[in-house]
Amino acid sequence: MHTTTDARLNIHSPRPVARSRGDLRILDVRDDLSRVTRANGEIVGYVDRVDVAGDTAYRARRYVAAERRFVELPNVWDADDAVDTLRW
Repeated sequence: MHTTTDARLNIHSPRPVARSRGDLRILDVRDDLSRVTRANGEIVGYVDRVDVAGDTAYRARRYVAAERRFVELPNVWDADDAVDTLRW
């Protein structure tokens, strides 16, 4: 597995790429979906690419383990910003 510190979603990556952004780890699950975890493997959430008004935006969904559900966060225009929304 290839590792880099660039947190941007690598939408056209031919194989999974693990990246880190601060204390979070990002792994591409599909071309348009990345899983965000802590270093210990705990799932923080997912970031996916969505089409908004003919442009590309990114949506973060935070996993709430106690409730076993995802909370959708507002769309943002940058993949790094979407990962950052999961940080807090």
